[in-house]
Amino acid sequence: MNKHAIASPPAFVAILFGLLCPLLPLSGSAMEPSERRSFHPTLNGQWIGNGISYSPYRDGEGPGLGVTSRENILEDLQIIARRWNLVRLYGSDWQHQEVLEVIDEHGLPVRVMLGIWLDAHKSDAENQAQVELAIELANRFPDIVVAVNVGNEIFVYWSWHRIGDMDGVIEKIRRVRSSIRQPVTVSDDYNFWNKPESKKLAAELDFICLHGYAVWNQQLLDDAMAWTASTYRAIQAHHPEHPVAFCETGWPTSKVSTGDSDEARLVKARVGEGEQAVFFDEYDRWVEDNRVVSFYFTSFDEKWKGGFDGETPMKKMEKHWGLYFSDRTPKKAMQER
Repeated sequence: MNKHAIASPPAFVAILFGLLCPLLPLSGSAMEPSERRSFHPTLNGQWIGNGISYSPYRDGEGPGLGVTSRENILEDLQIIARRWNLVRLYGSDWQHQEVLEVIDEHGLPVRVMLGIWLDAHKSDAENQAQVELAIELANRFPDIVVAVNVGNEIFVYWSWHRIGDMDGVIEKIRRVRSSIRQPVTVSDDYNFWNKPESKKLAAELDFICLHGYAVWNQQLLDDAMAWTASTYRAIQAHHPEHPVAFCETGWPTSKVSTGDSDEARLVKARVGEGEQAVFFDEYDRWVEDNRVVSFYFTSFDEKWKGGFDGETPMKKMEKHWGLYFSDRTPKKAMQER
């Protein structure tokens, strides 16, 4: 999916640290890199693996558009914590650092899979700055950060920010794993994880982070959950030595139905609040029944995404995956929860 271009303001200290000592582990903070680390998120002894994705942007905000306040972040996390205790963040920059600080300051019952946003369109220094800040944050907040994700959809063939240099990404993974105690992963689409070349990457990871969207794969609502479960099992079978987490799936509440856009051509299913509620209920039940670690996509609508071209840009799917509207009011799936 075309998502989450994280704004990365220059982080001089992180860049300098990354350039001067790219292979140095932080003293006393890392596990033996060869040991596979378990990802079984709990809070107060209870499994909290049924999680959700979160990006801290409101209307008029977004990468390059403006940033949100700590008060808004607190409000968001309080809404999320009513239903979820596990959150996925997509980047490591100062805005995402604030999310961790708010969780810490207010003692919120929220644990985080922290992201590192890697982008082929950014310089290596900018990408490395994300790596170094993620290491710093994972060690600064060891009770909040429960896993670190190095890159989002950077290998699947259709990614707009695809990185072709797998060896370079592996170097970054090793840098992270040698410097923190948390499990480390990479998130990508099933259409990468089902390929032979994914084995080389998986060998560096503690678990697989899988993306799969039935609606993008021409599935109707009646077949969506069966397709989702089948996709999960297929990746388990392809990587039997690794646990698999379902790190992105969902159902949108709007789409553009005319023209030659991808969603007009590929999406055959009906979308809307009712359809989203049906898919969410079925998926939520499957996650709980099978104890699948999951990050549903997503908490809140994000109007900055998907661009503003075309006759009806505000109807684009990319803006409407949230279980809540961008003004933080609940959609149908959340109204009775």
